[in-house]
Amino acid sequence: MKSKEELGKHLLNIGVAVIVFAILQLIMNNKVDFVKVVVFAIVYILIASTGYFLIKASEDIKDGENR
Repeated sequence: MKSKEELGKHLLNIGVAVIVFAILQLIMNNKVDFVKVVVFAIVYILIASTGYFLIKASEDIKDGENR
């Protein structure tokens, strides 16, 4: 399914944007707070892992169709 793969790619892009935004905001404001860093890291991990699993599921479906 191409739609799952594309959704996964978009989620990975959103995850990268979130982590870049978080790092830039914390550095520019000189407010590097451990709690905020952990929260943004958890959000990134959730978004990136969801995107990865969607891409992987799409590849598994493609492999199953080609057999």
